[in-house]
Amino acid sequence: MGLQVKEIMDCNPVVVTEDSTVFEIREIIILRQPDCILVTNDDKKLTGILTNVQLASVGEFDTDEKVSRLMIKEFKRVNSNMSVREAAALLSASDLEALPVVDNNDDIVGVVTNKDIVKDLVEDREAALTPECAVIYLSMTKDPEQEEYWLQKVSNKGYRAAITQVGATSEKLPIKLREAAIVAAIARSVIREDNREKYAVSMAVRDIYSQCYTINPGLGGGFKLAIVRGEGRIAVAAFGHCGHALSNGNEQIFMGSNII
Repeated sequence: MGLQVKEIMDCNPVVVTEDSTVFEIREIIILRQPDCILVTNDDKKLTGILTNVQLASVGEFDTDEKVSRLMIKEFKRVNSNMSVREAAALLSASDLEALPVVDNNDDIVGVVTNKDIVKDLVEDREAALTPECAVIYLSMTKDPEQEEYWLQKVSNKGYRAAITQVGATSEKLPIKLREAAIVAAIARSVIREDNREKYAVSMAVRDIYSQCYTINPGLGGGFKLAIVRGEGRIAVAAFGHCGHALSNGNEQIFMGSNII
């Protein structure tokens, strides 16, 4: 039997009441930087959730507004005894980055996020650091310190890696993804200035664009792009937003690979 949700979930979610104000939410964001916040009523029953999209919009509301004004009220619940596969299916279908976890009595016991689903791929274990694992984590890093840490881990493993940023409209996204990946890979000596190696990267990027187009046809996007070479293959991952005019939407990850 595979992993269950209770083995990967955050057991200490941030929980507020419906009477909490936007001012209080702003304080929580500054102090705890949560991926999501759960909302309960006076009976401590779950009534709402705030994910990254709602948390990013708190500045648009007056500080004395109640959290009930901006919370999501319709959402799925994940049972703690579900498999990780079942939780991933619910997350994917919900278009949310996080979902509350409840026990058989419908009491809150945690929260599960996209990051929890993939963290077993990217946990800090040298032996498990494949090119595919490394490229996912590198693309999801949020600050220069994290980038340098994982670039060093990749180097210690004997791999080579590069990171860059890409933002483009739908018409330019395919070529911009390919150009950015190849230029970054050459600049960091991940590949040589060789048509065969450039082609290998280009094919990996093609996989990424195909995934983007399948999910959001006709949309541009803004992504952090990572490229890792090792074990006879190259992996490329793009993590960020798809949307019209690079608008903020749900963050998603796309990955492609090729033999090199």
